[in-house]
Amino acid sequence: MTLRRSFPLASIVFACLVLFGSAPAAAQRLGSGLDDPSGRTPVQRRDPPFGDTEVPAPPAYEGGLQGSASTSDISMGHIANRLRALDATWATLGAQGPNYANSVISLVLGAGEVVVGGVLLEVGGGWELMAPFFFVAGGVAVVRTILIDFVLRPDPQSVAIEYAMMPSGTRAQQLLRLRYGESQLQSIAEQSAILRYVDSGINVLGAGALVGAYLAIRDDTVDFQPVELIFFIGPAISTLVALINLFSPSNAERRWDAYRQMRDQQGGDLASIELSPIVAVDPGGGGLAGLGGRF
Repeated sequence: MTLRRSFPLASIVFACLVLFGSAPAAAQRLGSGLDDPSGRTPVQRRDPPFGDTEVPAPPAYEGGLQGSASTSDISMGHIANRLRALDATWATLGAQGPNYANSVISLVLGAGEVVVGGVLLEVGGGWELMAPFFFVAGGVAVVRTILIDFVLRPDPQSVAIEYAMMPSGTRAQQLLRLRYGESQLQSIAEQSAILRYVDSGINVLGAGALVGAYLAIRDDTVDFQPVELIFFIGPAISTLVALINLFSPSNAERRWDAYRQMRDQQGGDLASIELSPIVAVDPGGGGLAGLGGRF
């Protein structure tokens, strides 16, 4: 009876001894992966939960906003390159405005030749035969000066000043400045080409008119003399200059061609609205597809 009553008590005591005896070992094993907060023991190395391998990062979305951001960066880079080219172009063209002083001098000289022709016509004594020659030379000079220098010649200075004063802080302002610079450069290049064609035509027609005027006043009964070649030197030089000018593009035309080639190499004209695909893939399942844009 005594043994039965003491057996449960002995079991409890034995269990307590086993528990308290194994506690230090368990604590030591548990403390091998933890740091002692008191600081008396050195910091223990903690193994990662997956062994020596690193925890893999979650897969990033394919496409998505990253694709649209790169497209935007490229477009902004193209805009910056084109604006730099236009800045250099308009800085050069703005310094090459029309020289009205030379135009006035040419106009005065042409009018003076017409006056000389009138004087020779009044003097007589054989000098009146040279009057048509001076009338034609002076008249061609006056017509050419008025038409070329005062009517057709473009003025890039005013455009260059307005282009330089346009703001470019935001993307919309940069696009507006780019559009203005491109359109004005193309317009001035086209005006310069028309000016070149008309100027060459006037020079050729003027040279032919001078030769015709001399042949009209020349006496056919007199044999041709070598000294008469002097009257053909001027028309020959005018014809040669006209042909050279006809096949020599102006500075504005060359710069527009170079700028257009650079623009084509960068993907052509920029649209005011840019679209880019957006594709997002969720590793856990599902996804998103669509179009994104900016203007």
